[in-house]
Amino acid sequence: MNDKKKLILGILVFGSIWGGTEALTIANMAAVGEVIPRSVVLVFAALLILSFARYVMPMRGSTLLIGVIAVGVKVLGLQTLFGCQLAGLLGQAVVLEVAFSLAQRYNLMERPLSMGAVILASCYANGLLFSFSQAYVFQNSWWLDRGAVGLLEWSFGVGSVAALAGLLGFAVAMPLARLVRQPLARLTEARSSDHGI
Repeated sequence: MNDKKKLILGILVFGSIWGGTEALTIANMAAVGEVIPRSVVLVFAALLILSFARYVMPMRGSTLLIGVIAVGVKVLGLQTLFGCQLAGLLGQAVVLEVAFSLAQRYNLMERPLSMGAVILASCYANGLLFSFSQAYVFQNSWWLDRGAVGLLEWSFGVGSVAALAGLLGFAVAMPLARLVRQPLARLTEARSSDHGI
């Protein structure tokens, strides 16, 4: 299997996993009630999946493409869907694509402390971008009614808990991806040579 095929397969797999996880989380939390804010769970899952994916296939643009696939899966997986749910997912993919690409450019990906700072910054950036765009670009009344102060309170209140959850997701994903990266590459190379691909 050549690199292009592996990349396409990886994007489809991780996009499906992320979109399916988002749909299942939203549906289940709506059914049983939210013990903790939904955004905290979603950010943890997103950073776990996307960090793992980026370390396993460190191709620029892959995180954004995974987000595009995830949007499609999420649309198919939820009976009731709000535009903000899709915007949140795609916005997170864009922010993390920028974060991972910059980290790769400046050789930070293998430095856990530096990457931890990148992840925290990207989580806060995502929360601020999402809340303010929903209020002032998309005119979503649920966010607009909070006012600028309320949006900042949410971004640094619930958003801080979500950022820590995202950091935890990353902290699980990074060593796990390092552990499987080389064996996975050897496995796909062995299968390719066995089948003459």
